[in-house]
Amino acid sequence: MKNLNLFTKAIQTDQSGEKNEIEFFIEGTYTEKGDSIYITYKESALSGMEGTTTTLKILLNSLSIIRFGTYNSKLEFRRDEKTHTNYQTPYGNIPIIIHTSLLDIALQPGEKSNIHLKYSMEAAGEEALMNEIYISFE
Repeated sequence: MKNLNLFTKAIQTDQSGEKNEIEFFIEGTYTEKGDSIYITYKESALSGMEGTTTTLKILLNSLSIIRFGTYNSKLEFRRDEKTHTNYQTPYGNIPIIIHTSLLDIALQPGEKSNIHLKYSMEAAGEEALMNEIYISFE
């Protein structure tokens, strides 16, 4: 396990085209186990999920975002596939459908690595929200 600096930029676009953007720098840890890379960090008030620990599980062709604490969820992203999950909130579970349109993972051991993710997310039968996430770490 080693410490790392993580940058995340997330852009969410609603049906009317209005964008909500958040970006943050945070310290986390990096661990390799078998074919997987795990990046773990504690969420801050800026993300709105204070009290939650997030783990990114990175494989060659997939990314999972696993959260425990105030919010518990496991979101799975596989290029050109739909995945189903339940998103736990303080108000109950919400069924989620995720369609990943882009998943670009560029791992550079010992250098800056980047992940670019685009996906739509349907929650509880509502219209899909478009999401784009940029993650970099070293």
